Amino acid sequence: MRSVAGIVLALTLCAGLAGAGLAAEFPAKEVQIIIPWAPGGATDLVFRALAAGTSKHLGKAVVVVNKAGGGGAVGYTEAMQARPDGYTLVTAVTPLTILPHQATTAFTYQSFDPVINVVQDPAMFQVRADAQWKTLSEFLEYAKKNPDTITVGNSGAGGGVHLIALAFEKAAGVKFNHIPFAGGGPSITALLGGHVHAVSCSPPEGIAHVRAGKLRIIALFSEKRFEAFPAVPTVREQGVNFAMGQWRGLAAPKGTPPDIVKTLHDAFKKGMEDPGFVKTAQDMTVNLAYLDPVEFGKVMAADHDRYAKLIQEIKKQ
Repeated sequence: MRSVAGIVLALTLCAGLAGAGLAAEFPAKEVQIIIPWAPGGATDLVFRALAAGTSKHLGKAVVVVNKAGGGGAVGYTEAMQARPDGYTLVTAVTPLTILPHQATTAFTYQSFDPVINVVQDPAMFQVRADAQWKTLSEFLEYAKKNPDTITVGNSGAGGGVHLIALAFEKAAGVKFNHIPFAGGGPSITALLGGHVHAVSCSPPEGIAHVRAGKLRIIALFSEKRFEAFPAVPTVREQGVNFAMGQWRGLAAPKGTPPDIVKTLHDAFKKGMEDPGFVKTAQDMTVNLAYLDPVEFGKVMAADHDRYAKLIQEIKKQ
């Protein structure tokens, strides 16, 4: 009996040492980040820039793969099913805590282990520079007189900026016609082409076109004005008591070894602090907001409950 017990103990120790060895050797190959939206949107632009700056700190390439569809559900489902070995990550964005309340999904935020939060950005409405509405008051007055007439594009039905637009409707007492796209990039393209009247989005989506004078921010849902656009007032300053935004971070499939999560966290934190990435974030008007895995997990849990209540309220309207 003693010999059998000794063998079992030896095998257990060997397995533990092997696991520790794998974690110590991580990464042995490139790390993939799944982005559940089309190229060109806010999440895509931010994490492509971060991936480029993080590769040198991780010691291996960090590559981005877009898996659009289902308002993010396609990408999140694929990421959830990936091996929890640290080689597949997913951009954990606000819709991760929204989608499970709107449809039957294979995942919730609890299907993933938080790694790091990178961004906390307010949302906004953008219109073409030649739009008939020059102020938010004119925009809302038209919407009240013509319900369901103003078309507002978004990055996907049930996504963060879509829900924010619905919440703004309630706060402003208006009704828009919401048009979903496969991502933030396609929604901006549609706005530029005149296929929708406005777009609900988050920085850096459309910012380059705002700077170029092609688009205009007509509703800014932040607590304070953007430093890059000091002349643009918040909606609160214009009489609507509303502020809302999105967080953007990284998560790994549930069960990823803590040592590997720490290695990833440390590398991406250094990537966030890289002067090149900081400058890129400033140029994109992105608000960097670091959170470690524990604090990021708390934010996910709180927003999961928050959006559950908000969606129920919207359904009752």
